[in-house]
Amino acid sequence: MSDSVQQRVKGVDDLGLALLLSCVAEEHCIFTTEPHNTSALAEKLLHSCVTTLNVQAAVVQCARDTTIDEFNDAILIDVSDDSPSLPILTGGSERYRSTHDRAAGRFREPGRFGGVDDSLERRQIADVIIVNHLDQAPEVVQVQALELIRSKRIFTRSSMQVAPKGLLVIAILSDPGARLIHHLQDLFCMSHFHSENENIHHVNGTATQPEAPRFSKGDIDSLRGEINDIEIIAEIAQYMHNIEVFLRNSRFIKSGVTGAATRHLRKLSRALAPLHGLDFIPPSLVALAARKVYTHRLVLATSANEKSLLWGSDPEAVEEMLRGVTVQDVIEEVLVNVEAPL
Repeated sequence: MSDSVQQRVKGVDDLGLALLLSCVAEEHCIFTTEPHNTSALAEKLLHSCVTTLNVQAAVVQCARDTTIDEFNDAILIDVSDDSPSLPILTGGSERYRSTHDRAAGRFREPGRFGGVDDSLERRQIADVIIVNHLDQAPEVVQVQALELIRSKRIFTRSSMQVAPKGLLVIAILSDPGARLIHHLQDLFCMSHFHSENENIHHVNGTATQPEAPRFSKGDIDSLRGEINDIEIIAEIAQYMHNIEVFLRNSRFIKSGVTGAATRHLRKLSRALAPLHGLDFIPPSLVALAARKVYTHRLVLATSANEKSLLWGSDPEAVEEMLRGVTVQDVIEEVLVNVEAPL
């Protein structure tokens, strides 16, 4: 990495750095903050997408009555004249069926009742999708978000929209303790808590000169290229494995140490190295990656399902032991107990 890029990385705030890390790793991220501060966080993230990553972003406001059509429409943005448009596939093929038509009460094939709306041809999925209060959206909307992340496409009533390469989905939860549906939660690589006390001021609607983007597409591609050159030596691989084993065997953890988490721990550790100007992975970056990867995944045990109850432990003693324990406490305890390689 050039000295210029390294200096710019050092000048990015925590929020922008989390976005940059997600973009370089090409993995999706969950953001949390104080419940009353989620809208301000969404605005700050939208601003950071432009000033830090130089990409187009869309903000989706979710609620308990949000529909799939509203979600699909919100993630589409107008295509500028100098932006390459992505394909919009249409037609009556059986494999391109639309979502449920509430008016007709049945599924229908796109294109059967007319051509594609011209407005769709001028819109495409945003590079970054910021979904505020995704946990409050109905399950069908969360499933739609899951399919978008997995397949990189969505079906509207008359077309199939293909997501741009490097699509980044940012979920803002309504509360730090909120959770998404299980499979969607596990698809997000990392999580980041943004405190209200941190500076979240942004450019408002006044006539001011916009800030120049900190990182160009070439800078991002260069950082991604460096990830592929970073190898995980045997000692570091063993350290990662030990962290996973200790978490899985912890009395405080019920679930959350998944196969996806194992893959994300390795990928995020690699992605952190070039951002710190390193061509190797030290144990400190593995510990940092573990905090990011497991915080939103781990589910704490309760006095009804703690492991030692199977061996005759006193439920009241178990309840007292678990009182006040947080996911962050468990992760820190594991990182202390697992011996790091020298």
